[in-house]
Amino acid sequence: SNQTGDIATDEQLADPTYWTRHIREAVRYRDMVTTLHGAGVTTYVELGPDNTLSALTHTCLPDEHTATITAAHLGDHAQAALHAAGHRTVWTTTTPAGRHTDLPTYPFQRRPYWLAAPSGGDPDAFGLAAAGHPLLGAAAELADGDGLLFTGRIGVQSHPWLTGHAVHGTVLLPATALADLVLHVADEIGAPHIEELVLEAPLTLPTRGAVQVQVRIGLPQGDLRPVSVHARPAGDEDEPWIRHASGTVSVAPSVSAVGFPWPPPGEPVDVDGLYPRLAAAGIEYGPEFQGLRAAWRDGDTLYAEVALGGDADPAGFGLHPALFDAALHAAALTYDDVRLPFALRGVTLHAAGAAVLRARLVVSAGEVSLDLMDVAGLPVASVASLALRPVSPEQLATAGDPARRGLYRVHWAPVPVGGPPAGGVAVLGKPIDGLAATHHRDLSALVASGATTELVVAEVAAGSDPTGHRAVAHALELVQGWLAADRPPAGRLVIVTRGAVAARPGDPVDGLPSAGVWGLVRTAQSEHPGVFQLVDLGPEDVTDVADAALLTAAVATGEPQLAVRDGAAYAPRLAQTAESSPLTPPGGPWRLDVTAAGTLENLALLPAPELTEPLAPGQVRIAVRAAGLNFRDVLIALDMYPGTAVIGGEAAGIVTEVADDVTTITPGQRVMGLFTGAMGPVAVTDRRLLAPMPHGWTFAEAAAAPVVFLTAYYGLTRLMRLGHGERILIHAATGGVGTAAVQLARHLGAEVYATAGRAKQRVLRALGIPDDHIGDSRTLDFEERFLDATGGAGMDVVLDSLAREFVDASLRLLPRGGHFLEMGKTDIRDPQDVAAAHPGVEYQAFDMVDAGPDAIREMLDELGLLFASGVLRPLPVTAFDIREAPAAFRHLSQARHIG
Repeated sequence: SNQTGDIATDEQLADPTYWTRHIREAVRYRDMVTTLHGAGVTTYVELGPDNTLSALTHTCLPDEHTATITAAHLGDHAQAALHAAGHRTVWTTTTPAGRHTDLPTYPFQRRPYWLAAPSGGDPDAFGLAAAGHPLLGAAAELADGDGLLFTGRIGVQSHPWLTGHAVHGTVLLPATALADLVLHVADEIGAPHIEELVLEAPLTLPTRGAVQVQVRIGLPQGDLRPVSVHARPAGDEDEPWIRHASGTVSVAPSVSAVGFPWPPPGEPVDVDGLYPRLAAAGIEYGPEFQGLRAAWRDGDTLYAEVALGGDADPAGFGLHPALFDAALHAAALTYDDVRLPFALRGVTLHAAGAAVLRARLVVSAGEVSLDLMDVAGLPVASVASLALRPVSPEQLATAGDPARRGLYRVHWAPVPVGGPPAGGVAVLGKPIDGLAATHHRDLSALVASGATTELVVAEVAAGSDPTGHRAVAHALELVQGWLAADRPPAGRLVIVTRGAVAARPGDPVDGLPSAGVWGLVRTAQSEHPGVFQLVDLGPEDVTDVADAALLTAAVATGEPQLAVRDGAAYAPRLAQTAESSPLTPPGGPWRLDVTAAGTLENLALLPAPELTEPLAPGQVRIAVRAAGLNFRDVLIALDMYPGTAVIGGEAAGIVTEVADDVTTITPGQRVMGLFTGAMGPVAVTDRRLLAPMPHGWTFAEAAAAPVVFLTAYYGLTRLMRLGHGERILIHAATGGVGTAAVQLARHLGAEVYATAGRAKQRVLRALGIPDDHIGDSRTLDFEERFLDATGGAGMDVVLDSLAREFVDASLRLLPRGGHFLEMGKTDIRDPQDVAAAHPGVEYQAFDMVDAGPDAIREMLDELGLLFASGVLRPLPVTAFDIREAPAAFRHLSQARHIG
């Protein structure tokens, strides 16, 4: 019984009340499975349209269970599922009309013997010529002598051997197949030599359906002719053609029949474990592709013997792609990661139809040169250079996946704005700063005035109402009043909100109650096109005349929905999900890192098996719930951070394991602290770098605290002693360390001066910092402003994170001498040079980790007391899913965050 979790009784099954409770109350599925398991049930069969309960049953049984769980889908025979699970079936009972039939005396080999149906029809019937290649169907000479076009349809149903080339779970058309296509087409025009072929995008093959392929040879350009390979999903004319390869072909150069010695020189290399190792790394080769039979190494030169495997047939191919690919597998003996061909140069086919090859490969710096000959020692093919590049699962996650191409998301795209509207503008209710317009109390007052204008703008604010009811009611009143007017006072009503939509990654949706306003007005827009406009502003996006001009110019575009952010206008558009696919975690332990430093596009979730190694003395392992992102991480990803460092320096989570000598921290405890490589599900660190999470803090708030508060605390209390009444200038005071330093400096009794971008200065005002103590971090005006505010006395301490002329201006704000603490990494000065140019100034560039684990332990304890007492509060946090890490890094690198 799913209602009680026990064996149902006859009385229950006959009681209507039982069935009523069965419908209304919770399903106790785990209890039911536990009861059956305790009764000795070892086989579970699900009858239904899918495997939902089968998967759920696995989770309900003990980890060590040996039960058989199977599903008989609709259309399947349940008894067949039981028979397949090893249970004896009495067929005379279930099929009394059946008869016993002896099986053949030989075992089934699981090989199909059906004749393969020919694909396509007669190309001549369509005015085309036969292509003469197994992967191509037809050929046509383009009019006006523009070249030749070969077309084909490739899929795993029509060419099942291609399923044997899967990389990270995605079936790819091998690069060797693209090369053979180009060689075949080039041979048709008498130029069977590939000068260069660059593979621009992997050509993925869907599990169902096929792809259309076009190979085009262009007009001669001197001795060369351009060639390209395009593809798109078959049967989907709305999909764009994607160019997967391009290059040039020419008349084959004169090559003499030069072979190489066989048996080859060098030492034999064991190849038995190669294909299992490649499969573990992500390349799953089927039997047709597992053709490497033996290999020898002689310095940088490799020799190999390869043969076509499985049922592959070389007929029709110049060089069968599986055989060609197998010849390259010997190169995999020299590297551990997954690499695919990226570019081929100097490819010549000397003979076709080979099924067994001998290969010579010279491997150097990610490139391979290749010579192939048959068993008679005659040349088959040569490749002057073949470049190999590593490939990650993320690069293949959505490439060519029809299911992902069918998914769309709302993307806010920048839109160009022109001049302001030709007519006037009227504003209802609260005036909008800087907007030149006539003002009216409400819509009825505007109608009563008889004034007409081109636009009427009304800001609908959620105010202090967290439910948004008042804002929606206000918007409804505006819409209904506008529609009820005999003569609306303008052509359009523009309803303005703040923080209602996330137009860019990381945008805080502070005005969530205003989202209801957007839903209401969008409905009105669908019923009355062109009458209403929606515009969403950030908290400080319209603060002066220039911003107001942008607002009116954006509205003049006529876009029904707009968002104005930092001087730009955005409009919603539909975009394919695959265009910004999230990062994909690999199997096993992993962490965020870069495949190669230098660009944020190389961020990836990479395997990190070291995270599961036994703990060393003093270490603690945690299950990470949130990881903090700092500008240091961005610099590491961009290869701009001095020295060697790893992304992910702080995190918060739950302790799962401690070393034997760790007694102050226990499993199950919530902690935060410093780590190395913490952006992943598991992290390990020294116990001295951890502290208990403050009561009431979220994991995200705790993960964002250690680095910034420790940095501020180390600088202001250890490197120098910030005293009561001293003046301190904190640059970038709305950033992480800046926000922490403001709290700490005010706690220590200092007089705080701060800089921030103009749009973020509202945060400083909200903290109670006077206007004359606030400067712009984007201009040098803060120098004069703060000297005036202090009567020329300047500062006692500067906490800096800027560079170049901003550092110079900040040093001049210490005319009486003082402390200059440099946190930045891009403009570190020599303390002696600073002292010579600015007498009395003690310049010190620092990093919190320089304090060492023991000092960090002490500071974490001291900060913990300030957190617990409420003196120091958690910072504002903008949270991203780890799979959206590139967007988070860009958000931080553009300084769009607060906290």
